[in-house]
Amino acid sequence: MREDAFKIAEGSSGTKARWAVIACCMGAYFFDSYDMYILGIAMQNILADLHMTTVEGGLLSSATMLGAVIGCLFLGRFASNWGNKLCLVACTAWIGLGSLAVVFVASFPAWFVLRVLTGMGIGGIMGPIHALIWQHWGPAYRAKITGLTFSTFPIAGIVASFAGKMVLSVDFRWIFVTAALSLLVAVAAQLLIPDDRHLVPAGREKGTKAAEKVRLSEIFTGRYRWITLFAILASFANMAACWAMNTWIPSWLMIDRGLDVSQMTNFAMLNYFGGLVGYLTWGFVGAKMGSGRAMVFAYVLSAAALLAYVVMPGGDYLLLLGPLLYFGQGGCACLNSILFAEIYPERLRAYGSGTAFNVGRVGSIVSPYTVALVGTSFGLTAGLLMAPAFFAFGAVVSVVLNRMLRGGESNEKEEDHGND
Repeated sequence: MREDAFKIAEGSSGTKARWAVIACCMGAYFFDSYDMYILGIAMQNILADLHMTTVEGGLLSSATMLGAVIGCLFLGRFASNWGNKLCLVACTAWIGLGSLAVVFVASFPAWFVLRVLTGMGIGGIMGPIHALIWQHWGPAYRAKITGLTFSTFPIAGIVASFAGKMVLSVDFRWIFVTAALSLLVAVAAQLLIPDDRHLVPAGREKGTKAAEKVRLSEIFTGRYRWITLFAILASFANMAACWAMNTWIPSWLMIDRGLDVSQMTNFAMLNYFGGLVGYLTWGFVGAKMGSGRAMVFAYVLSAAALLAYVVMPGGDYLLLLGPLLYFGQGGCACLNSILFAEIYPERLRAYGSGTAFNVGRVGSIVSPYTVALVGTSFGLTAGLLMAPAFFAFGAVVSVVLNRMLRGGESNEKEEDHGND
């Protein structure tokens, strides 16, 4: 019975549970992203209410990402060894409880600790989602379904902006309370997704051949050593630029461009809509030309658009450049997600893809704080100029990673030909 739940019939797009899996994964990643967006949307209110400095605000964003890096290292291995469904359910519930706890904290140290703890749940979601999609969808559909799943990232930004428009004038804590709805997604995942613990080493039944548990060293051995390293660097570049943008562009629009809260949230919603189009578009582009090649173009576009967005004077152009910028950034994130899942075999997929993506969150630890430091001395415009440099670095890294992957494919084909 358990094996049938993971059987993909010939000619079918996936298992019987594939639609339940995609619905729950989209819900989980929505709240994973939503929790991070609402911090940036509510940042000015938080700073004012708690009498915090801009630098302390940057530290709060960095604290979330620090927790995500810690979480991916422990929870990615947990997913690979104890079940992807179990990890997804636990992390989704974890995020909801962490967001709800904001109601009870009123000091910077308490906020910092809470954001680290909540970030750990955020860091554990990516790997299980990759693995569950690969378990329940056929090869021809996986890239498209992965892109669709992670398109909830900009959707979360749109919803967070709208929620901010509704509640920030009342009490910013209410926007964090809405993130507790992720608990409903956790319950749905528990009820609807088939248990996969029997597929991982720790769940092997007695009498079957024992399988070794997945270890960190496996994704840094042989050809995976450099591939994993450059995948982490690609993720680092995207995360650093992305969270410099998401943390400080809302504040920059208000401080440097003179928008009020309502105008800022309107601009933000338009930007995130561009990101949504990007997620939905770049997955198909990657399927046509290869995820690695498409990722290079996405980084280049993002670097150019963000540089123009920050440097050009005035404000009317923001209505056009903003969506274009987030369209490019959506491509970077979407193609990171797809390519990292393609890199690793089933045994290593949850751990490898989750680790590559989430260790790259070190960039999102560094950038919000450093942008705040530079912004305190020279203004937020100067601070945000760091972000295009991160995207440019990502373009260079993506070129190298793409060549390594193509070289690996060529070597595998030569070996197979030699064995024939």
